[in-house]
Amino acid sequence: MTDRSVPAGTGDDTRTLEVSWADPRAVALRASQLSRDELLKSMVSGALPNPPIAQLLNFRVVEAEVGRVVVELVPDERHENVIGLVAGGVAASCLDAAMWIAVQSSLVDGSMVSTVNMNLHFIRRLSRESGPVRAVARTLHMGRSTATAESWLEDASGRRYAHATASFLRMGVADDHR
Repeated sequence: MTDRSVPAGTGDDTRTLEVSWADPRAVALRASQLSRDELLKSMVSGALPNPPIAQLLNFRVVEAEVGRVVVELVPDERHENVIGLVAGGVAASCLDAAMWIAVQSSLVDGSMVSTVNMNLHFIRRLSRESGPVRAVARTLHMGRSTATAESWLEDASGRRYAHATASFLRMGVADDHR
């Protein structure tokens, strides 16, 4: 990722951000060949490239174990809305990614999940002055066809900025109701 911001005070307030990412389908194929433990370690180490949304918003997995994941986001100017706060969709994307990975890591049958509902509660304002924040997610329930998870967005001192819960639909699981 290249940030080509123009220094303040130069009379030009245009910023440009160039983002590069790996082909997500190729990454998914590579990931499918790893054991669950290898996959989680590869996500944390960076050996497995981040998906495009993570590259664009600049968040990354920093801890991962089965059913629990931590995704770090360092808020910066690209995340801000017109009032100088981190846009709610940025926080939502980070929380959703953390919960999705936590749930996906809980599966053992090769199925995939997709977010079908997310409830998000903002607790306090988030800005780049807040410093790095972490979405700490955990799987709450894993059923045959659905799963649920929760995640907190918090800073290093444990101050919480948002709380989310989500429901996920398992795909690729035999439908027992036919």
